[in-house]
Amino acid sequence: MQASDRFNINSQLEHLQAKYVGTGHADLTRFEWAVNIHRDSYASYVGHYPVLAYFAVAENESIGRERYNFMQETVQLLEHLLLHIKCFCHVVFLPREKTIEMPLENVVAGES
Repeated sequence: MQASDRFNINSQLEHLQAKYVGTGHADLTRFEWAVNIHRDSYASYVGHYPVLAYFAVAENESIGRERYNFMQETVQLLEHLLLHIKCFCHVVFLPREKTIEMPLENVVAGES
């Protein structure tokens, strides 16, 4: 493989990542990627009636209950993702390039 081939492949990958949301980007963490996969899977399960019926039969639940459970799991995934993102944002930037460190407990609890 030549250097020009590698550059071409990388530029094609960057183009696809910019064009399609689900392909990720260079700064995407492994956790965020996994959350995207789970979210897309749950959306597919809810959106395709035969798959939803299959899960309902397999778990001996009604189709409506399975739809509700998948939607609840999606909400929990997104809440967990937001909590994960907040944990990394514990430094507050102020004007004049001064920063203050806040205790992580206050940020997770939603206080500022």
